[in-house]
Amino acid sequence: MAVDIKDVEQVAQELQQKFDDFKAKNDKRVEAIEQEKGKLAGQVETLNGKLSELENLKSDLEKELLEAETSGRWSAKQGGCRNIKSFRRLSA
Repeated sequence: MAVDIKDVEQVAQELQQKFDDFKAKNDKRVEAIEQEKGKLAGQVETLNGKLSELENLKSDLEKELLEAETSGRWSAKQGGCRNIKSFRRLSA
């Protein structure tokens, strides 16, 4: 059984066409993934900024609470001890 060169060329052309189709679809998929990755990176950056702000606010609040404790502005009668303990439990 002899293999004709035209048959080999036809198979090669079919394979090339299938590869080109696959490559085009794959390129679109990769582009969509890259775009989504860029969006997510922006969201992560935004969330990291907000997290930093919250950490700073928490730190400031802890300082204020410590100052209030040491200055006696928060008395047990006013519920200050309970509130500070609650805050510490939540912030731990």
